[in-house]
Amino acid sequence: MNSAAYKLPFSNGIPVRFGVIGCSSIVPRALLESARYVGDAEVVAVVNRTAAKAEKMAERYGIGTVHRTPEELLSDSQVDAVYIALSNDLHAQWIIKALNAGKHVLVEKPLCLHTDELEGIESALDLRQDGLCLLEGVMVRHHPWQDRLHVMVADRRFGRLRTVETRLCIPAKNGHADNYRSRPEQGGGCFRDLGVYWLQFLQTIVGLKGASFHGQSSFAGPGGCDWTFEAQAEYLDGLSASALFSFERPYRCSHTLTFDHAVVTLNDCFRANLGFYKMTLRIQHPGQPPAKTEFRPMNYYVNQLDYFCRTVRGMAAPVPFQESAERIRLLESIYKSAARG
Repeated sequence: MNSAAYKLPFSNGIPVRFGVIGCSSIVPRALLESARYVGDAEVVAVVNRTAAKAEKMAERYGIGTVHRTPEELLSDSQVDAVYIALSNDLHAQWIIKALNAGKHVLVEKPLCLHTDELEGIESALDLRQDGLCLLEGVMVRHHPWQDRLHVMVADRRFGRLRTVETRLCIPAKNGHADNYRSRPEQGGGCFRDLGVYWLQFLQTIVGLKGASFHGQSSFAGPGGCDWTFEAQAEYLDGLSASALFSFERPYRCSHTLTFDHAVVTLNDCFRANLGFYKMTLRIQHPGQPPAKTEFRPMNYYVNQLDYFCRTVRGMAAPVPFQESAERIRLLESIYKSAARG
């Protein structure tokens, strides 16, 4: 598909105006470039701890206002929503400040770092009577392959689901030097970076309740970060799920679901975060040629931004806060189980 021809229309001709807090490397893909394809989105302001970085981003992407401080951005009346792209340890405080300032919030995953931050976020969300939206940026959630897999599991067309195997291995570029991912106190390590994708995937296809979770890591990365992490979930019905996360192993991102009568695989499951790509579910029945289910080219971040804007406009139901809260509680619990050994 020609991405240049892909443009989602305005819902009412008035865009959702974004301010960016933090100029991390994900901002262009997740928002600035995606906004070109979402008629309801416009980026109007940016702020960063290093002003020169914000000015450079503003010049390159045509952002009209560079603020001196995040507080100044939050007081800007032209900003309807903020995109928070800070280190994990700063998410909670700026979510709360943004909500208190009357701004909708799209925040990079994870929503926050610790379970004791959830109450403050929920309180800030509940105190607002003007329907503010808060979305944790789990990009894959907004692609139809997730719903298709959920249906395959639910209708038992291939029998019972027996195992789910996930691999999310993305080698660290330059060892994540000078990056919060190599600092444990800021929420670094591969599990806090990638684990939310596994939990959200399980949450969608089978749910998270009634399962026992465990994690293991040698914490041998920079500063004692987990550079490779393993996790398991055991369900009461006998389903077992396992995941391997790594910043040091060769690239591989995949989900493999083994049913009674078929194996369903999604390879390169993060590919559509890089642009408009087809995603394919491969279905292997014993003794038969493989079948496949293909999805038209989509971009995860365009889908996510479109969904967020439609939610702000009241055209889509918001993701319940408790979905993110459930993941954060498990993320911390699994991480602590690995730390205990």
